[in-house]
Amino acid sequence: MAYLNHSLPDWSCYIRNEFLFNHKKGHGEVTKADVHSVASIEKRVPLFEGFLENGVNWTRRPLHAFCWDPEAEIEPLEDIMYWDCFSPYIDVQKRHRLEGLQAQLIRPDGKKVLGDYMFTMDWSWENKSIPDLNYSETPEHKCAHLFKVETGNYYAYPNNRIIWYDNAWTFNRIEKNPGFEIDTTVYSVENKRRIETSDHYMYEITDI
Repeated sequence: MAYLNHSLPDWSCYIRNEFLFNHKKGHGEVTKADVHSVASIEKRVPLFEGFLENGVNWTRRPLHAFCWDPEAEIEPLEDIMYWDCFSPYIDVQKRHRLEGLQAQLIRPDGKKVLGDYMFTMDWSWENKSIPDLNYSETPEHKCAHLFKVETGNYYAYPNNRIIWYDNAWTFNRIEKNPGFEIDTTVYSVENKRRIETSDHYMYEITDI
C-alpha cells in the first residue's frame, strides 16, 4: 500500500481558479487540468494533484476545487465528501464489478444525486515500526468511491451513502435503510483451534 501519495486513473476536468490564487481572485473562472495523484494526510481530506494546460503541476487541492462542467456551482466540501483520510497509507483501484455503473448518492441533507463511478480510495496501516494510532479500522473500515456527479462536480462517498444501479442485477433497490447495522466483529481463525501440528507436509492433527 502506498504511503502518503498514490497515482490515480487520471481524468481531464477543470480546476476553479480561486484555488490557484488563495481564494483572493479567479472566482467564476476555470483552467483545464488532468488530475493524476492523491495525497492522504490523516485528519485532512484527500488532496489531489492536477497538471494544468499551462504547464503547471499543482499539488494538494481539495476535491471541490475540480469540476467537469465549467459552469457548475461550487458545492461545500462537507457535502461532496463524508470523511477525512483515515491514515497516510492509501490504496487506489477501479473496482471491476462497479466499473461503468451509476449510483444514487445520499447527501447529508438527505437529497440524492446521480453519479458515474470512477475509482475507489481505501485506507489501512502498514508501518509496523510505529504504533497504529489511526482510525482506518476503528470502529469500522470505510472507503471512498469517487463519482462524476450530475451537478457538474465530483463526490467521494462511502458505501453506506450509495445505492447502486445495475440493469442486470439490482431488481429490488432499497428506498430506505432496511435495518442494516455496522458489523464490528473481527474475523480471524488464528488461535481458535486447540490443536498441535507438525512440520510434515501432510501433517497429522492431534487434539489437545
